[in-house]
Amino acid sequence: MADFTDKKFIKFHLGDKKIRSHLDAVHAYPPQADEFTREIVEGVIDKINCSGIIAIVSRTRADLNRPRDNQNKDAIDEYRATLKFMLEHIGILDENGKLVKPYLHLAIHGMKDEWNQDVEIGTLRRQSCAAEVREWLVKEFAKHIERYKVDNQFPGDPSKLVHRYGDQTSDLNYLGYGANFNIVQIEISRTLREKRQKLLVDIFSDLVIGFNEKF
Repeated sequence: MADFTDKKFIKFHLGDKKIRSHLDAVHAYPPQADEFTREIVEGVIDKINCSGIIAIVSRTRADLNRPRDNQNKDAIDEYRATLKFMLEHIGILDENGKLVKPYLHLAIHGMKDEWNQDVEIGTLRRQSCAAEVREWLVKEFAKHIERYKVDNQFPGDPSKLVHRYGDQTSDLNYLGYGANFNIVQIEISRTLREKRQKLLVDIFSDLVIGFNEKF
């Protein structure tokens, strides 16, 4: 099992410096957890040794998937500082703190079975990642999952865009990492998360490795 460092709101793993990607599960902790997202992220980390972040606080206390506000600001700041630490560990930031190579952030979430799909791929309607990354990732996912949709019911929360474009509302002047930061939210049905974890771990592992080879 991979080693994690515990902080107040999250735990994180620093992976192989050659892998320009991380996965996170920011709704992994009860109550109101996206069950099995922690196990999926940990499974990918164990398989390919990429970096990862997992919440150790419930969204009811501090939601890491929302814009920074008075309730979640400490958790958001901890996440942002950890992300910067991970990018520095990989060594792909220039003197202005911008990414010099493409980077992939896969945000793993859970949805109910009632949406009649197994997976939704969310890119905030083409805002959160480069067009070529979006096109490639959708094609790769379609090789394994038949019932999927893109930017439909769950395109992603706008708070994710701050890592790409910066946060003008933040009193910490969070500038973001530029157009090389690609964020994709993956919503997974309850049945798939619970019954097909190995398949999901294999798919996400292949996506991360494939991204690092292609981009």
